Order: sequence, then structure tokens, then C-alpha cells
Amino acid sequence: MSELLLLSGGIDSIALAAWRRPSVCLTIDYGQRPAQAELQASAQVCQDLGLRHEVLEAKIPGLGSGRLAGEAESPHSKHAEFWPFRNQYLITIASMMAMKTGCDTVTIGTVVTDRRHKDGSEAFLHYLRLVLLQQEGALGLQAPAANLTSEQLVRQSNVSPSVLAWAHSCHSGPLACGTCPGCQKHSEVMAALGWSR
Repeated sequence: MSELLLLSGGIDSIALAAWRRPSVCLTIDYGQRPAQAELQASAQVCQDLGLRHEVLEAKIPGLGSGRLAGEAESPHSKHAEFWPFRNQYLITIASMMAMKTGCDTVTIGTVVTDRRHKDGSEAFLHYLRLVLLQQEGALGLQAPAANLTSEQLVRQSNVSPSVLAWAHSCHSGPLACGTCPGCQKHSEVMAALGWSR
């Protein structure tokens, strides 16, 4: 199995990169406010781990909502970081890149707490797997950490603190705001691991 990992530069995808050692890591700039920091974190992690890193621009900022887009929150979700159809869009682009790079599987960093979002649910993953299998290439879609917490994933991955230190989790921009859900999660995971300062 040849995996392409969607690498956002956050805790979960960095831990997956260390654990799964994918053939290709792909970071996508889709117009999100923290894109530059995510790209820098992902590039450094891939360099440290000796992994192939690809970057793709596929910007759709005018379609975003909430903190990631610097726009008003969407009436369609109670979550401040909601961006309509974002995960479906990113997985579709990753699938295109997987075919181009000879990978047969797309791997994503969904963890158990992502189930509070519809596009992190078991049903979403199930139906998207079926969609990919129906198309040319019959790609696989896997979320190896879907039943793990972020803390459990980090422990499973054996990622070093020095590599995980590159993680950028902020939803609001290139510097950690300290208040968004991404920054809060980052702080909670690091404290649970005993790695916080």
C-alpha cells in the first residue's frame, strides 16, 4: 500500500506522518488564514522525518466561513472553524495528487473528537470511501486514528517532542492566538502529554 497523507502541519497529521511514514505528504493552501504557518510547519516536519513533501495551491477563500477564512461564522454550523465542504474538497484534491504520484490510498488525520463535525463522522468516511472506490483508480481512504484521541495518537506514533514542536494549530492566522479551538486543543494535548512548558 502506497499512502499519500494530507499533512496540515497540526498535531494529528504530524503524528500520523511519524507513525505511518507515507510515500507522499501533501499540504494544501486552499486560502485558509494560517496557510503560510501550516506550510512551514509541514515542510520542516517532512525534512526532519525524511519524507517527500508536496505543496499545492487550490485557493477558494471566497467560499470559506468562520475563523479559518476570517469571515462570519456560517449559519449551517455551530463551530467557529466550519468551512463548508472543506474536508471533502481537500480529500478530492489529495486523491488527484495520489493518482499523479502513484499512491493508492489517501490517509487523513481524523481523530475521535472530530466526530462532532459531520465531515469527521464514520458515516462521512464510509460514503467518501465508496465514492473514491467508484472512480478510476479505486483509491482507498483511511483514517487510522479515527478511534483515538490526539494524545493516544501521539503516543502511538512515537513522534519526538522536537518534531511535534513544529505543529501549528491556530485557526485564526500564522501566529497562535491562544483562544481558538485549535490553540486550545494544542495546549490541552501538550499538557496531557506532559510536554507543556
